[in-house]
Amino acid sequence: MKNIIIGTAGHIDHGKTTLIKALTNIDTDRLEEEKKRGITIDLGFAFFNLPSGKRAGIVDVPGHEKFVKNMLAGVSGIDMVLFVISAEEGVMPQTQEHLDILSILEVKKGIVVLTKTDLVDDDWLYMIKEDLKETFKGTFLEKAPMIGVSSITKNGFEPLIEAIDKLSDEVEVKSASSAVRMPIDRVFTLTGHGTIVTGTLVEGHVSEGETLTIFPSMKEAKIRSIQVHSESVKTAYAGQRVAINVTGIKKSEINRGEILAHNESMQVTSMLDIKLKLLKHSQRELKNWTRLRLYHGTKEILCRLVLLDKESLVPGEECFAQLRLEEPTACKYGDHFVIRFYSPLETIGGGVILDPNAHKHKRFKQDILDELIFKEAGKQDEIIDNLIRKHSESFKNMDEYVKLAGLKKEEVLEQVESLKSDGVVIELSKNILLHKEFILQKEQEMLTILNDYHEKYPIRLGIPKEELRNKLFPSIKNKVFDEVLVQYDMIKLHGKYISDSSFEITYSDAQAKMIETIKKTLNDGGFKPATMIEILKDFTKEKHTKDILLNLVEVDELVRISDAIYLTKEVYDKALDLLKSAFEDKGKLSLADCRDLLDTSRKYIVPIMEYFDTKGITKRVGDERMLR
Repeated sequence: MKNIIIGTAGHIDHGKTTLIKALTNIDTDRLEEEKKRGITIDLGFAFFNLPSGKRAGIVDVPGHEKFVKNMLAGVSGIDMVLFVISAEEGVMPQTQEHLDILSILEVKKGIVVLTKTDLVDDDWLYMIKEDLKETFKGTFLEKAPMIGVSSITKNGFEPLIEAIDKLSDEVEVKSASSAVRMPIDRVFTLTGHGTIVTGTLVEGHVSEGETLTIFPSMKEAKIRSIQVHSESVKTAYAGQRVAINVTGIKKSEINRGEILAHNESMQVTSMLDIKLKLLKHSQRELKNWTRLRLYHGTKEILCRLVLLDKESLVPGEECFAQLRLEEPTACKYGDHFVIRFYSPLETIGGGVILDPNAHKHKRFKQDILDELIFKEAGKQDEIIDNLIRKHSESFKNMDEYVKLAGLKKEEVLEQVESLKSDGVVIELSKNILLHKEFILQKEQEMLTILNDYHEKYPIRLGIPKEELRNKLFPSIKNKVFDEVLVQYDMIKLHGKYISDSSFEITYSDAQAKMIETIKKTLNDGGFKPATMIEILKDFTKEKHTKDILLNLVEVDELVRISDAIYLTKEVYDKALDLLKSAFEDKGKLSLADCRDLLDTSRKYIVPIMEYFDTKGITKRVGDERMLR
């Protein structure tokens, strides 16, 4: 069954609440003060079934200028509006302000409902309708049905219900597959149940037993039970008015304006990049750093305006800007908002959020403005491309980019797959995304580091891998670094050392002679080799002995058993084969057995067997050893 949310709008005393009661038999004025004063102060809620079987939830909003803040909270997430105007009075101040607000929020569907038609004659009604046509010209209500009704006699109700039903067919279905998002418009406690939050589920679906997060406090709330239009359900879907019984959190810890959502679906922010438009009939010229009131979802936030491409903003103009919020919130790319002047309170404009997780910008920076231009164009591939290019240094994963983009996860996944297939983006393990430009940039940095290192240490195989990681990517782990290195074909790996692929060590004649002497002496010594100190006594003038020995070990020509004892790879392999064969034959061998097998002495067999132990080849069992 399709669900739609209808909002009311219009000036005070034009009959919004009476109309809803006549439609649904529900009195949306629930507060004692509302009944006493005869005016709507806060949001009211009702519902009814349309002839086609669709269920319509209704949010009744206050019409008094003092309660515009509550009205703004109510029209968040509505699919269509019943724009109520008294046939007696016609257009009034809140008529215009409510129309401005709905236009800014880009509500696209609506019906103009002329109430109290039983109190006026036909000539007056004709004149009011003509006046309204002029008022709505150029707005989303220009071609909207205009239906006269009487909430007392019910005259006009049949065509009104038919019009609502017909228009509901044109309402775009909200995405139930997206991450849950419900701006909270009411919090209260119910005896025997605890804390209840209500709101319009604008995205996703929520089920009993789930644990969600309250943004921006980031406190967890477990879903105990759910009601939709006073009926208990296991799951609620986008497009429904929902009451949720939450546990693990107190009423005092939740406020109207906060958002119930999946923990990983959004990011808390105190800065928003926006496209802002000032109403053409506003009386305000906005300067940089003007203090304003932001209305987003069901929340009001004080903020400062930073104009990014203008010195000032005059009525009817639009610009790119940044809002510096005085308290944190969470939102998504493409969300609409309303701006009101700080004092006196008046609606002056609004717009769309282009970056819900912005960084502080300097004004008049062309690169920032260019970025906002294509974000405004809504080119999602460019938005994701730019985000990954911008944040590759931080090695963020897919979920983090979903938060940064403020888009639906499936939209981000689709764009990432496209960028990957084009070779623009590379995905590592754990869904880490890197931009090709970042890889190329780091390639240049890496080459510079390697060339400097080779110049400084011409006899070393290369820079230690850990040292290179710390210079280039200090925040990532070795496993991720190994994945990054695979992207580069201009390097060579020698165990734990890295060099430029074109780098080759060139030994001097003296160094070559020393290497030849080392290998020959060790081969001749077999399992009783001369110590390295003894071998090098004729090469005391060589400054790079330590580096040369390291190189020989890394290229697998020598095996370093201890500081003093080295074996050539050939001798080492022979010792290993003899010992393995004996272990496989006898199972266990004593140190003396191993010594005799290799025809060596305790001086050598002790460090050799300890080396095998450390390499995991053998293990000690009492006074004997066996293969591990």
